Amino acid sequence: MRLLSTLALTGVVLLPAAPPPPAAELQRTADRLVATSQIPGVITLFEQDGRRTVVAAGAANVTRGTNVRPADRFWVGSVTKSFVATVVVQLVVERRLGLDQTVARHLPGRLREGRRIRIRHLLNHTSGIPDYMRLEPWGSTVARNPRAVIPARRLVSSAAGLPLEFVPGSKDSYSNTNYLVLAEIVERVTGRPLARLLRERIFEPLGLRSTTYESGHRRLGIDQIHGYDLSGSQPRDVSLHGLGGPWADGAIVSSARDLAVFIGALLRGKLVPSRLVAQMTAIVPGSHGQGMGVYKLGSPCGRWYHGHTGGTPGYVTFAAGSRDGRRIVVVVVNGVGSAAIQAMGLYLDDLLCRR
Repeated sequence: MRLLSTLALTGVVLLPAAPPPPAAELQRTADRLVATSQIPGVITLFEQDGRRTVVAAGAANVTRGTNVRPADRFWVGSVTKSFVATVVVQLVVERRLGLDQTVARHLPGRLREGRRIRIRHLLNHTSGIPDYMRLEPWGSTVARNPRAVIPARRLVSSAAGLPLEFVPGSKDSYSNTNYLVLAEIVERVTGRPLARLLRERIFEPLGLRSTTYESGHRRLGIDQIHGYDLSGSQPRDVSLHGLGGPWADGAIVSSARDLAVFIGALLRGKLVPSRLVAQMTAIVPGSHGQGMGVYKLGSPCGRWYHGHTGGTPGYVTFAAGSRDGRRIVVVVVNGVGSAAIQAMGLYLDDLLCRR
């Protein structure tokens, strides 16, 4: 469910910290993005050393002409994986899981190659398990009905009996199936549903009042912005298109403020010990910045960020921070199309490289 993966990497350059741009300046930049692109609306958060600015521009609902507000909520797509990975690593801290334990240990017989796949392989997409989005029943079901919901266990089962695409740990390949398997494991180990684990372990302790885990049929609250497909001549509302779910690979609804709080707490070692944050942010050799639920994301000026991106029908999200958590950038747009994603990328280039 990831559309925007990494930006161009050019080498490491250490830039001095600076205060966030004034709200008026950030607002002008956001207004310009909407005015000069197909993007209906954008929410932008820039935080430096605890000083946070959030602005919004454009339409939350194109049909009704309502404006996007800074506190509006949205589907975060694969940014969900960073939350799920955090719960997994918390269970590692508690010695209820081990990064080198096999899938077969916790889900005996579930996967054909479960004895070869370790927890860390699922976290950093080096398991070799095929992505259910390239298999049936996902393909034909979603093609017939974009709002169809396919049980997560069935999606895992579609890949469970297939040969692995490569030897676990030998390379990386993004697969949403990995995080559905992780959800089955944490629910088996704890005896609690993933939604409750996320709420008790992350949402409530951090005061993320705008963040919820909403699996199954998509719903749209009055505080949520609509999402649009921009591939045609007119924006098409796809807010309720769930890609067969969503589930543990993309079912979180949040706000820019809550994502910033989460990313900052994770990078600063408030959710898991710093030694394990280091493991989460360590990239797979030869990958495009892939870590364990966290990506190392670059910028044209060489400044590095750690976080995740999310692409889901109607929405693209970027949420990441500097390794020390002092600078955090969150951007969400509610329109998906090649030109819109390109415009968002250029917009991000500017934000990520601001002194």
